[in-house]
Amino acid sequence: MLGDRDLRTLSDEEMRQVRGNDIAMIFQDPMTSLNPVLKIGNQIAEAIMLHQDKGKREAWRLAAKLLDRVGIPDAEKRVNQYPFEFSGGMRQRAMIAMAISCNPDILIADEPTTALDVTIQAQIIDVIEEMQQAYESGVILITHDLGVIAEIADKVMVMYGGRTVEYGGIDEIFYNPHHPYTWGLLGSLPRLDQTEKTAHAHPGAAARPHLPAQRLPVRGALPLRAARVPRPVAGARDRRARTRRALLDPRGRAPRGPRLVAAFPGVRQVSLLEVKGLKKHFPIRTGILKRTTGQVYAVDGISFSVEKGETLGLVGESGCGKSTTGRAVLRLLAPTAGTIIFEGVDVMAASRTKMQRLRRDMQIIFQDPYASLNPRMRVRNIVGESLHIHNIGTEAERKKRVFELLETVGLSTEHAERYPHEFSGGQRQRIGIARALALNPKLIICDEPVSALDVSIRAQVINLLEDLQDELELTYVFIAHDLSVVKHTSDRVAVMYLGKIVEISDSAVLYDQPQHPYTEALLSAVPIPDPTTERARRRIILEGDVPSPANPPKGCVFHPRCPRAQETCTAAMPALSSTGGDAGERHEVACYFPARFTGGERSVASEPFAGANPPASA
Repeated sequence: MLGDRDLRTLSDEEMRQVRGNDIAMIFQDPMTSLNPVLKIGNQIAEAIMLHQDKGKREAWRLAAKLLDRVGIPDAEKRVNQYPFEFSGGMRQRAMIAMAISCNPDILIADEPTTALDVTIQAQIIDVIEEMQQAYESGVILITHDLGVIAEIADKVMVMYGGRTVEYGGIDEIFYNPHHPYTWGLLGSLPRLDQTEKTAHAHPGAAARPHLPAQRLPVRGALPLRAARVPRPVAGARDRRARTRRALLDPRGRAPRGPRLVAAFPGVRQVSLLEVKGLKKHFPIRTGILKRTTGQVYAVDGISFSVEKGETLGLVGESGCGKSTTGRAVLRLLAPTAGTIIFEGVDVMAASRTKMQRLRRDMQIIFQDPYASLNPRMRVRNIVGESLHIHNIGTEAERKKRVFELLETVGLSTEHAERYPHEFSGGQRQRIGIARALALNPKLIICDEPVSALDVSIRAQVINLLEDLQDELELTYVFIAHDLSVVKHTSDRVAVMYLGKIVEISDSAVLYDQPQHPYTEALLSAVPIPDPTTERARRRIILEGDVPSPANPPKGCVFHPRCPRAQETCTAAMPALSSTGGDAGERHEVACYFPARFTGGERSVASEPFAGANPPASA
């Protein structure tokens, strides 16, 4: 019912009048929802002309006004651009402008922030709230992000398997849930305001909507904490033995104790990976002759180390160079400059044959588990392919190894004969993890391994990765833009912005005492699934989008969006250095005006920090 009208009884023509005028929708993926061959102005003006009986000139004027209303700069210019010329956040703003163009009574927002970084997500939430108040519209927000729900919702409906399992006010649902699925869902997400290191996970698989309603299973009566129970693991690598037999029939070992880097964060361990001055620039070629007319500075002179057995989190907005860094470390992309040392071996100087041997110890888990698995190959071939490439074991031994790996990641041996399309997203990611483990590597680059998964499945995969790290002595570089997940998984965290590392520290210190203004903004933008906490938080909203890496700002790359920026910041990029205070030498920041913590008290210097001055040769 919409007012006194039953929408089910309306004709197609009547429903056409309802859509846009009375009910409008913001779709999840603006890139696929916007017509790529029509200008943004055309697409907004179309709805205005259809429902408000306006002429083309007036409709375009209103379209530009709406773009300005939702916070798009230079709206008069932008209205003549195409969707591909907009960033992700700007495309979503354009979708909101289109939705509110006819002043609807109901605005349905279908996962409006799912594909966006936390800083852009905070901007979009602000825009939706502002438009709701300005137009007095009701909003139906469809999302799996409980933090966003806690921030803006008044009432909550929880769905499972196509049915409503719980409905109530925001405080009642979050603080006094009655349904077991709601309990589990609330415990599935890592939170910035909690220090617990194991995620809650729903046991079992997701609901199967094709079953009759009375037969729908409910996963887990309680959100049981996923204890680190030993799984049937193939065993740890014998670091000295390199024979095929040692790999395929490894000697068992009891699970080891807590990681040394986690137990003693102030103690320097032996570095497994050393990266110094890493650069990766992509040439911009134009014209018939494809002459190089510029460079995309995807990664621009970063340095870090990863110690044995630790997890280094790499965070930042989309386009900051995180994934490029991971691929460059493995030489899946040829670095432009810099040094990469893995276990004392210069990766940059390694020959093709030597690089193939090194990749036995360096593997990657890709972001999209479906796109990274060959749809024409069975799981046994996908997981066992690296064993064939490296000529390891007999056919029977390889088959046995594949079965062991599938059991290690929580799958069954019967899954070996299936194809990727027969699995859920979480199961496909487990296959990707099994493939990465096939050669018993020492280092795994986890490139957004859970960003494409639902929250409950995400918790399962996170716990699996942590269990495998404990049992197999793995070292991770964990790439993500979800800072809650990174806090949960990482021993140290490096924050990237526009190809640069702007802050790096032990995880607990960085989350408690961030020094760089960009880190502060990132942390403040992460929604927390707690209505009371959300109401009391102070959010830092960054203006605008990340500048183009093809034309980075002069001086500090963050200064155009920085609330502390001064004239000094435009001169040169500050050096990554320690500011002292409570954080110690392991906390480094690239900022002329960093926040400092002494005795727990925060202060920001009025004079530029001398340690941030770049070397004379910079």
